[in-house]
Amino acid sequence: MKQTEYIGVGEISKFKEILDYTKSKKIFLVTGKKSYATSGAQKYFEGINKYAEVFHFDDFASLPKYEDILKGIETYKDFNPDLVVAVGGGSVIDVAKSVNILASQNKTADKYVTGEEKIAHSGKPLVAIPTTAGTGSEATHFAVVYKDGTKYSLASELMLPTFSIVDPTLSFSVPRKTAIACALDALSQSIESFWSTKATDESRGYARQALKSILKNIIPAIEDKNYTAMETLAIGAHLAGKAINISKTTACHAFSYGLTYRFGVPHGIAVAVFLANVYRYNSDINATKSIFKELDAIMGYSDSKKAADALENLIKRLGVAKLSSFGVKASDIISLVSEVNIERLANNPRAISKEDVINFYTGAL
Repeated sequence: MKQTEYIGVGEISKFKEILDYTKSKKIFLVTGKKSYATSGAQKYFEGINKYAEVFHFDDFASLPKYEDILKGIETYKDFNPDLVVAVGGGSVIDVAKSVNILASQNKTADKYVTGEEKIAHSGKPLVAIPTTAGTGSEATHFAVVYKDGTKYSLASELMLPTFSIVDPTLSFSVPRKTAIACALDALSQSIESFWSTKATDESRGYARQALKSILKNIIPAIEDKNYTAMETLAIGAHLAGKAINISKTTACHAFSYGLTYRFGVPHGIAVAVFLANVYRYNSDINATKSIFKELDAIMGYSDSKKAADALENLIKRLGVAKLSSFGVKASDIISLVSEVNIERLANNPRAISKEDVINFYTGAL
């Protein structure tokens, strides 16, 4: 599927064009709670009910949990919308993508979440509008779903949002901690996408652009609240999403999900705490030398050790805490290792043993 993109300051105003183009009369609006108001999106959408009937769904937790998605499916089917609109961070957009696609299948939702059945039918047209500079969910054809404490990746080409509106102004009011987590998620996505075994020339093109934009603008965007930097960071995050839509993520993401679900570590932080060490690990074999030669150069360094050290220093500068500050103990590592996402780990360019995984968690405590 191809996606129609609206990217830039003020582009949220183009939503009316989408409404006219799709001739939609009933909108299933999925949003976060606080972010919907603070981003400024609520003020814009208050006038939409002049043109269409709107059902507002925000009855779900901060993580995309299966039980909340079932609630969404029930209300979606009762309302029977023409158009689905997601306004929020990655979890909000993931919930909207999951509800929209699962409500349109013939069998029970759990069979598709666990992979027992393949998605066969498209949902209604979906408009994804991120309110954070990160996650990239508006640009991907998959969504995270947590079921019974296990992370699943619901995936189908039919899940790619029909439209994305990346209006950087919606991310300007994001709290500092959230901005850091989202920016680091996008940074990790761009780097992981570049070295992924599933990378292509196209995905590396997106990842290259994303990484350059993010590295140059992450500090002025977060520390100085520089509007130009925040605009560029939001666009870079979107490009990182387009990159992983092709290549998928690798080890850093594979290690992160249990930390987020069990200990409440923000996703971007749970990924970034591994980034420098995984960078060192992956660069230390002959098979990846050419990839890392270019990756090091994009980051502005002559070798991988300097590039990894720079990543470590950046993460420290942004005040990212060790996992122990979230209550993770050495005694938790074995159970966390058992929860590593094998699908994402398989995309890593260097094989990782169980002992290696234990070492990565230990290094992040």
